Amino acid sequence: MADPDFRAAAAGARARDEMPTPPRAMAASAQKGKRRRAWPRWTRSAVKAALILVPVLGLTATAGSAWKRGTLADTLDAARESVIQTTGDLGFRLSEILVVGRSETERDAVLDALGVRRGEPILSIDLAEAKQRLEELPWVSSASIERRLPGFLYIRLSERQPMAIWQHERQFTVIDRAGRPLADAAELARRGNQRIDTLPQVIGANAPQQVHTLLSALDSAPTIAPMLSSASWISDRRWNLQLSNGVTVKLPEGTAEMRRALQQLEQMHAASHVLDRDIVAIDLRLPGRAAIQTSATAQLPGWEDESKKKNGKKS
Repeated sequence: MADPDFRAAAAGARARDEMPTPPRAMAASAQKGKRRRAWPRWTRSAVKAALILVPVLGLTATAGSAWKRGTLADTLDAARESVIQTTGDLGFRLSEILVVGRSETERDAVLDALGVRRGEPILSIDLAEAKQRLEELPWVSSASIERRLPGFLYIRLSERQPMAIWQHERQFTVIDRAGRPLADAAELARRGNQRIDTLPQVIGANAPQQVHTLLSALDSAPTIAPMLSSASWISDRRWNLQLSNGVTVKLPEGTAEMRRALQQLEQMHAASHVLDRDIVAIDLRLPGRAAIQTSATAQLPGWEDESKKKNGKKS
């Protein structure tokens, strides 16, 4: 009698022998799966714990260092210095400074205000402080500064415009529209600056504080403004203008009154070219009136009769 256990064992052997060989891809996948299963099940939990513990340990170490140093601020400063030094070692160092908009400001003045040196870590430069120092320069009205990594500082300057030369106690100082001193006029002349030759002079101890009102009034008198040679601040109350043709214009007190007087003079000149005549002065201090002082050879409109001309005659 046949042994049933033998037949079952034989059938199992034939089934295993007849099973086809798996493809290489399946074999490789099986090997890969075996390798994955080689890691213990607790590995994933350990990685998660490490991701949580490492920052905690770092903060703990920082706190311990801060305790030793006395303050957390000292520790943070030390860490910052370390990072900056590291970036410097990686090549982030100041190599070039590009300045745009500089016309009157001296190059050395810009460098001194920046307070930087070539080769220092560029991230160590305090841009806010450098900007503030630049804007303290006489000629600079505003400044912007930015880093262009790895080693450039890009600076844009906006400079004040010279509007007049203040003459006071034998000193000649270039001032802007607000009356702010910019530079010594004699020094600029020695350096060959030709622009100062075109600037009018203002005379008087407190003239710079009042020059903005005069210039504002002259903006509404486009014919008179280019003719201005100098302006004297009289008795801390009003202006006398000296025009390039030698005529003195006496203006009234008050900004509004001064503006109206200059507009009146504009209209007089447009109608009769009064400023082209041989006159000495025009007094506009009285509202709506103009007193004209003539010279010995004056010839005003309507004064064709030579017998009417008199030296120093006013009208």
